[in-house]
Amino acid sequence: MSVTSPPLMSGGDVQDTLNELERKLRELQAELSPAPPAAEPTLEGPPPMPPYRPPVPSPAPPPAPAGGLQDQLDELLRFRDQLTDAATKLVEDYSRILEQLSRATADVPDVPDAAPPPTPAAGHATFPVPPPTIPSTESTLFSGPVTIAAGPFEDVTALAQFEQALRAVPHAESVSVRKLKDQRAVIDLELASDVPLVFELRRASERTFDVDHAEPGRLELTIHGGDLPFPMRP
Repeated sequence: MSVTSPPLMSGGDVQDTLNELERKLRELQAELSPAPPAAEPTLEGPPPMPPYRPPVPSPAPPPAPAGGLQDQLDELLRFRDQLTDAATKLVEDYSRILEQLSRATADVPDVPDAAPPPTPAAGHATFPVPPPTIPSTESTLFSGPVTIAAGPFEDVTALAQFEQALRAVPHAESVSVRKLKDQRAVIDLELASDVPLVFELRRASERTFDVDHAEPGRLELTIHGGDLPFPMRP
């Protein structure tokens, strides 16, 4: 069996063949590669709006405090409301009182100011005037029958001296001792005319005494021991 060898090609034929193969290869590549996208036309106007996003939910409120704290909070709120109501009522009452005082003051007529006290003349001293005192019994007038309760008398001699002083009183008609007990005596005196009995008895007696009570027809005395250093004599 015989083998037939292929015909020999010249150099020019080889180059043409390679060029043809390269052209076909480029055509195949052009057909296989996708076409470039067409440019989008530009639109004039405001920029497009951003994509819609749902709102973010707000955080949940904190949980309510425990039962004890909630009760305390409610109690404080009630106390605050009570204080507010009390303050409001107090302000209203105060305003009403001020309005009443203003009306009362407007109705009162104007009173002139009191005149100032007179000033003392130059070179003259002023002294406070003492309050009035109870009238003294020294000048009280006695007349007719008078009962005298006096004492204490240390002995009968002292009583006799006092009886003698009563007899020395002007217009004394009679003197008699009615009773003597516990060093005190009750003496009846008869006066014929009006006499300042206490004053005249001080002049006539050598003993000092205090007037405990004096009224028409009765005189009560407390006698002090010892004689007067300077007896009152007419």
